[in-house]
Formats: sequence, structure tokens, C-alpha cells
Amino acid sequence: MKIIDEQMWKQALIVAARHYYQQPIDTSKVAGEAIVFDRDEIDGTLLPESLTLVDLPDQVVGYTYTLGVADDTFGYALVNLECTTLYVMGIVEGDQLVWYQEGGETA
Repeated sequence: MKIIDEQMWKQALIVAARHYYQQPIDTSKVAGEAIVFDRDEIDGTLLPESLTLVDLPDQVVGYTYTLGVADDTFGYALVNLECTTLYVMGIVEGDQLVWYQEGGETA
């Protein structure tokens, strides 16, 4: 089993945000947490059209981070409990998914 820590998801989202916004991201303003979510607790806004709630297991770990870009903007990653599969990583502005990357098996 490959354990991927929270810092790795944070760094991946910072890199994605830098590319998406074409500007530096102040890492001191990036703050977040990891929470285990039941599938029915996940907001459908976080999923691209190609990925539905039924595609996810009963529980996922959600890493969410404010990105310091705007008050209503955050980055997130949804992974399985073992952190071996990334389902989706994205950036949300307000209630709109503006950037995402679907993942796959990492181990």
C-alpha cells in the first residue's frame, strides 16, 4: 500500500493552480484539511460530467484547500481511503468547477 500524505496533495493543487491562473500562488495562504466523506455527502459540483457519485466508493478522503486566490475559490482532491487512487482533483470558483484532472491508480 502506498501512503500519500496531505502535503503531497497540497503541493499538487498549488502547482495546478499556478498553471491554471498563470500566476504565483502564495503557499502561506494555502490552508486545508482532510476529511473522510460518505459518497452521499459529496457535492456533485466537485465532479466533472464524466464522473458520477456512483463511480466513487462508499467513502472517500477529501483533501480541500483554500488557494488564496479569492474567498470563494478552493482546490480539492478526492481519493480512496488507502490514498492509492485519485478520483478527481479540481479547482472550484463559487459553485463552478473551473479546472479538474481525473486520476487513476497510483500504486
